[in-house]
Amino acid sequence: MSMHLVPPRLLDIQAGEEYEASVGLQSGEDDVLLWEDVMWDLQEDVDLSAEERIFLEEFSLLKCELEAHISKLHALADHVDTTHETFTKTNVVVSSIAVVSGVMSILGLALSPATLGGSLVLSAVSKGLGAAAGVTSILTDICKHLHNKKAEAQASSLVPTHGQGDREAAGKEAFYAMAVGKVVYQCVSTIKDIKKNIHAFQRARAHPCLAAAAQRLLTTGHVSAQSSRQVERAFEGTTLVMTKSVRLLSTATAGLFLSIDLATLLMDWKQMKAGTGTEAAKELRAQARELEKLLRELTQLYESLWQQELLQEKSLMNSTFEGAM
Repeated sequence: MSMHLVPPRLLDIQAGEEYEASVGLQSGEDDVLLWEDVMWDLQEDVDLSAEERIFLEEFSLLKCELEAHISKLHALADHVDTTHETFTKTNVVVSSIAVVSGVMSILGLALSPATLGGSLVLSAVSKGLGAAAGVTSILTDICKHLHNKKAEAQASSLVPTHGQGDREAAGKEAFYAMAVGKVVYQCVSTIKDIKKNIHAFQRARAHPCLAAAAQRLLTTGHVSAQSSRQVERAFEGTTLVMTKSVRLLSTATAGLFLSIDLATLLMDWKQMKAGTGTEAAKELRAQARELEKLLRELTQLYESLWQQELLQEKSLMNSTFEGAM
């Protein structure tokens, strides 16, 4: 931005104008007229400096540049809010999937003594939905972070900013890197668990006697040692080999995560309905208002200098005319 075009003496002229306004409020009409005459005389005696003349010549370009920056900041803020709304809707969908996953997980644990096949299917689908929700959530957060970072970079090219945002962004990037690693590990583990449930479902259908032994183990807890070992080998890593205490503990854990997912869903839903703007967009609009204020001040100073130049030209013409006479 060509702010070097603003001459330092403009601040003195602006201070004189403010003083003139204060005197006009406190004095009568005659005093105001007298003060204005004094100001005109002073302005006629003060020649414009080279910097002030350059400012007068280049003001139109500076004004266009400031107006363009203000327009870009407002457009950028609107775009940030629109994108944030899209991400919020995505979070609502992800939270809904997580809630469905939690419900299916609890049902899979609860129905394991009654229906082996249904329990295995519910557990497999629950794990798949949970993994999908986790991946989508972290990808949404990363995309949102990258979008905000891009918007901040565009804003910094228009208005100088401090380096604190860069340090915060670096910290978030480190957090997201660890989160991605965690999600990848969970996805690999989920795929293994889903495969175990699918294989267990196939074995249960192919060996009805083995499925019956697994159901007796879940309901009564009493089967022969040989049948118990066969059930554990065939259905290892599934709900069919869980003891009653382990099932209760897993159900309580799933209920806890379900309550967290419900709270997250409620919060995202309220945020989506409220439609509140982001802090980044508010900051961009605040920067635009600062530029608008600066433009108004520069416009006032330009008009003051322009009037001063007209008075000087008029005074010069009068002097030339009187000399010719």
